[in-house]
Parts: sequence; C-alpha cells; structure tokens
Amino acid sequence: MTNKKSSVVYVDNTILSLLPKHVHDSDSAFDDWNASKVLWRKFREEKIRLVTHGKETEMDIILWFNRQGCCITDTLRAIEAINEFEAWNKVEKNNIQQYKQILTHFEELELLRLPTGDFEGYPTHDEIARILKLNPVEPDSCQTTEDDLNLLRQCLADLGNWYTDVLWGDLKRTDYQLNWQILESVLTKHGIEPIFHGTEGDRNRYLFGLLNRAAGLTKKSCGKLPVPDSHINFVINMVLQKYSHNKALSGISHLLHCIGHNINYYVTIDHSLIQGFNEQKTALQGHLQGMTLDLNLMTPKRFVAEALNVDQKT
Repeated sequence: MTNKKSSVVYVDNTILSLLPKHVHDSDSAFDDWNASKVLWRKFREEKIRLVTHGKETEMDIILWFNRQGCCITDTLRAIEAINEFEAWNKVEKNNIQQYKQILTHFEELELLRLPTGDFEGYPTHDEIARILKLNPVEPDSCQTTEDDLNLLRQCLADLGNWYTDVLWGDLKRTDYQLNWQILESVLTKHGIEPIFHGTEGDRNRYLFGLLNRAAGLTKKSCGKLPVPDSHINFVINMVLQKYSHNKALSGISHLLHCIGHNINYYVTIDHSLIQGFNEQKTALQGHLQGMTLDLNLMTPKRFVAEALNVDQKT
C-alpha cells in the first residue's frame, strides 16, 4: 500500500459474491475476479482495511441468496439455512461451498454504523439516482414481470393440492422439495422448461425464492387451505415489497455510507453505478452542501492496478 488514503476500502456484496466463484480466463469477469483475490490477500496481510455497512450488506446478501432459491432471514443462522437448502439435494456441492464462503468473507469485514445525523442534509436516494442518471425504480436482471406474478399466483392457489395439514402446520421448515414440485408443475403447464441450474435457470431460481417466501408467509397468515384469492394477492405484494432487489437504490445506499464516513475508495462491480458516479461526480458534489467529495468508485481490477500498484500479469 503506497498511501494512507487507500488503506480503507469499502466493498459490497458484488465483491463478496464474486470472490468464491470459479471464473474461467475467457470470462469477461476474470480480471475483476482475479483482482478481488489480490484485494482480499492484501486485506488478510493487513496492508488494507476492508469495510462495509453491516445492515445494508447483510440485506444484499439475503436478497442474493433469495435469488438462488435459498431462504435466509439473517446472517446469524444463515449456515443452518444453507444446510437445509443443501439437504434438498438439488443444489451442486460447489455452489453450497460458495454460499458459505460469502458468509465467511462477510464476517471478516469491519462493519460500519450509520454516521451521526443519518445522512441529514444529503440528497435522497431518488435525487442521487436522477443526478447519476440511474433509473431508481428499475430492478436487476431478475425483474418480476406480470407473467412471473401469474405463475406465483397459480402456485399459491395450488398449495392445497400438495400440502397435507401436518406439513402446512410446520411453520419453521421451508419444504424445498415440495415447493419445487409445485413450481415445476406450474412451469410445465405453461410450456416453460423447469431448469434450475446455470444462467438458463436464473428466472426459475428467482421465482422459486419468491415462492418459498410466499409459502412461508401464507402458512403463518392463513391457517387453512386452500388460500383465498384475495389473500394470495396480499401475500405476493408483501413478498415483492421485501424481496424484490433494486440494484440502483442499493448501490446508492452504499455510496452514501462511503460519503458519510469519508471513505476514499469504494470497490464494486456495479458498473452502472461506477459509470454514473464518474460521469456526474461534479454534479453530485454540488448537492452535498459544501462537503468535499473525495471518493473514487472503482472495479477491483482498476483499484488493484492504480491504488495497490499490483501488476496481475506478473
């Protein structure tokens, strides 16, 4: 490390979820993945401090897991939840190990708290989204469409055909096997191949995560099956409100934490946030009431090369 300012580095879940992957050198993410390993090695050698905001990043992790189909409520019992997911025997062992490594890396980080004043006087998330020319209401690539909602409605309407009274009365356990059979049946009826693995299974895993949450909430709020149509809509709205990930607003929250804590480096692979910030940094500075915006948003590749002066090719 060549200068004191670059000794504190903020990272988010895009880095935590990138690190455990096995990325081929032909993949466009290879350089950032390789650089993230260098970043973590320097951290473990105590050459740099890696920090994040505990609650914000924990929620990002929960939402990321949900998009894999795995339900965790908090990181304290996440390993137990992952073990339950693994017991379903449909998820590859390598993926399970990656999930656990994400939690291990998160536990290594220094967790920040909200600064005094809780962003008082700062622009709102929506204002920053407009300044950076980001769309504040656009979810990530796993966007919930009307077709998705219809599939979820049909799954919840079918719960009574699959769950026995005993299974329905178990409020603690997520029945991954049964819930997948329900989703698989509905997907097949609509001519959708029920793929779970790989990029082709992204949408199905996302729907599966929402179904698991919806079934769990319905168990607790509807004692008897079948579920009334009006209650199905209520449950889906509640689940979407909590578990639909808004990538733009999440990135802005992390950005505000960096500003509030006077952090100079935020390393992420959220490329739209990096581009928006770098192009509109001067405009954002004008909305910070005289505060100096001494923050750099970088990919791992750029940070390792420019701030750590590490040549990854050597």
